[in-house]
Formats: sequence, structure tokens, C-alpha cells
Amino acid sequence: SSGINAEYGGTVGSEQEEEDVIKENDYIGHFSYLESQEYLMYNTYDVHFYASFALAQLWPQLELSLQKDIGFAALKSHPEKWILIGSGDIACRKIRGAIPHDMGNPGEDPWRKINSYNIQDIGRWKDLPSKFVLQVYRDYICTGDIGFLNELWSIIVEVLDRLITFDIDDDGVVDNEGFPDQTYDIWSVEGCSAYSGGLYLAALQAAIAMASLMKHTSLVERYQKILEKGKNSYESKLWNGKYYNYDSSKNFHHNSIMADQLAGHWYSIACGLEGIVPKEHARSALYTIYENNVKKFALKAGCDLGAVNGCRPDGSVDNTCLQSAEVWTGTTYALASTMIQEGMMKEGFDTA
Repeated sequence: SSGINAEYGGTVGSEQEEEDVIKENDYIGHFSYLESQEYLMYNTYDVHFYASFALAQLWPQLELSLQKDIGFAALKSHPEKWILIGSGDIACRKIRGAIPHDMGNPGEDPWRKINSYNIQDIGRWKDLPSKFVLQVYRDYICTGDIGFLNELWSIIVEVLDRLITFDIDDDGVVDNEGFPDQTYDIWSVEGCSAYSGGLYLAALQAAIAMASLMKHTSLVERYQKILEKGKNSYESKLWNGKYYNYDSSKNFHHNSIMADQLAGHWYSIACGLEGIVPKEHARSALYTIYENNVKKFALKAGCDLGAVNGCRPDGSVDNTCLQSAEVWTGTTYALASTMIQEGMMKEGFDTA
């Protein structure tokens, strides 16, 4: 049986009576919520990354159940082809090893027919796998549930193995492919990027910590080697003396100031890890974002709206696409949280 609550954005809970639900769950059944009333997808994972702290702290068993569903879904494939709205290309709905964008939509069969998103090819997204690794480790830190970690560990290794193949130049950082292969799904990105690359480095840190708990010494050594190489490459390719460039390409917007450039650093510290960039670089980047994406943007808008996703180096809004000129609530709160982590209390609460 299942319960549906449509009044507060749409949530669904299932007691798992049918045998063909993704996998029997040891906890409390399945839980899902709609991304919004406009985007009718359950447990949209790239944005759950930001929202999941509330679930982990207030309803930890629901959070563990949700993460297990995502993990088991990574092992599933839906080989049917469809046309991608963003490019017109043809791709598989879902391939094994790829983290799904969502757990389905109300018009199909959630938990069984996963990944209802077809704007871009999520099998090639560079942020979803890292977000999975980070959230699993964060949830372990929150709950201390080693059984949860044990159950998902082999999936984490498989997901990371596939993600590592996207490091085309073997510099220790995954490479974006020149299309919007990330949660900012109309904002193209190419090469080493502050967002996806930073999340990847943070995911490697979390993977090292989990491999140590699992006493998997060879994986600790493997991930550590990639991480050290990747941190050096990330700094050399993206740091410009004040902040981290959007990406390492030669595109016009390569040096835009992205509000979410330190997403990986934020999650790393939230997980009790050391962060992915030097502290002085983090603070410099955060002050640059605060002055441009928050304060200058508020001055032009005539009110406080949060942080605009992208600014050009001169402080103007990045109009590369609609999303670069938008304000996203999750991004703004994540940015504010990062500022507070770095001791910038005034700026953090001002941004939030």
C-alpha cells in the first residue's frame, strides 16, 4: 500500500507489498517526494543533494531508505532509447552504474520505472555519482549506521569506477564534455570545472574514509593517489588568484564567478573532512562571490534575492543561459553555509 500527500509538494510512502519493487528495504519501506508541482519527478537526486540535510537530521530512517533506493537503482538498466530534449540526440533511459536523476514520476511507476528525466543524458552527468558518494558518507556520519554503509559499499565502488573513466586526460579530475552534463542542465561546461570537479575531489575524500572503514587498503591507496593528483590539477587549471573559474575551457564564460563553485568544499567540511581547497583560497572565492553574486546583484535588483548563479568578472550577471542568471534557493543556502563554515558569519547570514 502507499500513501500520497499532494498538499505539500507531493510525497509518497510505500510499504513494499509488491515483490518487484527495487529491493526489499530493512528500514521502513520507501519514501519519495516530488521535485515540485512543475517538475513531476520523485526524489530528484541532484537537488536532494542540497535538501537532504533536513531529512538526515529530522527523519534519518527515511533518508537512509531513500539513499538505499538510489544505490540499488544504480545497478538497474532501462535500455529503451529516447530522444533527449536538450540536444535531439538518442540515448538510453538508464544504464547500469549511472546514478538516476530521479526515481520516476507519478504518470509511470515510481521505484520500478526510474529516471523519467530526458533533457540531457544523465548517464554522462559528472555530478550525480559524486553526490551519491558524498551523501552516503554524510548519512553514515549522521547515523553511525555501519550496516547501511556495508550494504552500499560495493555499489559505491562500481559507481566510482565508472565515474573515473570520465577523467579523459588522467589528471585526477573528471572532465565535463562540453554540454550541460550536471545539475545546471542548460549551462554548458567543458574540461575541468569548479562544480563537478570539486564534487569529484570531495567524493574521493569520502571514498577514502569509507574504504578505510571497510579495511580496503588497496582502494584507499588508489583513491588517495587520484585525489592528490586531482587537487593539484584543480588548482592549476581553475584558480585565477581570486576565485575558481567556471571551467578550464576557452569559452567566453570560462572565467565566470559561479556561486556554487565550492559545493565540493562545502560538503567535504560538512562530512568532517578537510575540504578540497586551501582555506585562504576558499575565503577569497567566497568574498568574491559575496561582493558580486550577492551584493552587486542585490543592488541591481533593488532587493535581496540571494546569490545569482553566475556573474562575469566585472560584476555583471552571466547571461550565457537562463540558469546562469537565476537565483536557486538550494545554491544560496549552500553558499551561506560554506561562508559560515569558513568563519564568515556576517556574510553567510546576509546571503541567506
